[in-house]
Amino acid sequence: MGPDPDQKPIAERVVDDVGGALTVGLAYVGLRLGLFSGLAASGRTTSVALAQRSGLAERYVREWLRAMVASRYVEHDPEGGAFFMTPEQVAALVDEGARTFAAGAFQFALPSLLLTPRLLEVFQSGGGIAFGELPAEIPAAIARMHRPWFDHLLVQEWLAGAPGLVEALGRGISVLDVGCGAGRSTVAMATAFPRSTFLGIDPHGPSIVEARTLAGGERLPNLAFAVRSIESLAGASEDSAAAGRGGPTPFDLIVAIDCVHDMPAPVSGLRAMGAALSKGGSVFWSEPTGSREPLENRNPQGKLRSNLSPFHCLTVSLAAGGAGLGTIIGEAGARELAVQAGFASFEKLPIDSPAQQFFRLRDYDVAGGGR
Repeated sequence: MGPDPDQKPIAERVVDDVGGALTVGLAYVGLRLGLFSGLAASGRTTSVALAQRSGLAERYVREWLRAMVASRYVEHDPEGGAFFMTPEQVAALVDEGARTFAAGAFQFALPSLLLTPRLLEVFQSGGGIAFGELPAEIPAAIARMHRPWFDHLLVQEWLAGAPGLVEALGRGISVLDVGCGAGRSTVAMATAFPRSTFLGIDPHGPSIVEARTLAGGERLPNLAFAVRSIESLAGASEDSAAAGRGGPTPFDLIVAIDCVHDMPAPVSGLRAMGAALSKGGSVFWSEPTGSREPLENRNPQGKLRSNLSPFHCLTVSLAAGGAGLGTIIGEAGARELAVQAGFASFEKLPIDSPAQQFFRLRDYDVAGGGR
């Protein structure tokens, strides 16, 4: 491990962090009230004109603009007294289809921070906060945060980094997308590979409603969604077979993006994936960048994920009586889970990503997976 990259005295880092937390609050206000989008649409404008356009109190708008300039989210022309946004700022804070869109993080962070009183309780009593008890904004915020991944990276870079996978998808295989949330990952794959068939599953019903709406807009005949956990999929297969329809398994490829660590029983989840694979099939699995060694997480991504964990990943799992792995399990943790689940082959893929690390699992041992 190298030297600490941030050599500032701790008191200065506290100032940075508190300033950042307050910035998140004001950026959330700007997102909810349309101030970022209004400013981007106006070009160079004054606080008076932006307030009139937005139907808001000018004095608050003026202070918001000044704060956003201080945070480098907005620019200011002191001679003309105008405020404006650069193309880079618009892409990050306004254009939801952009590769660099990041403003969904504000929608996730502020409602998460408001859970602090609940966290005080579970720190003392144990247990957790169930996903269904989280603020209603959070599932939508997760989908918004991850949209750049699925629109710009999943097919183009991530799947392409697994040897032979894109070629197989192009020829036509059966794919299961586990923990698909609002479905953008599944839609992206189904659009790119029309000869393959895709099933997206997630236990959160409202997210599947959103996924079906998105898929309906895309009109993709090779795509379906179901409100299911991966463990319940075997039961779904039995039900379908009993009805004479045939089951949804086996799958040639199972995709699990940033979700295994959230599962109450991650080993059981991986075993269910293994049992759902066809002969020669594989699991394409991603986890957040980071390490189980805390000192190795002294970097922006490590800091983000480590501090996010008690507010979301850890508490959601513990609320279900789960393993409570937290957000960061690292390559070592992923390898251990794969072995416990019964996979004989674990490969870390050489995919360059600042936010995620990628693994491919093969050769599931049914007997071993039943240990």
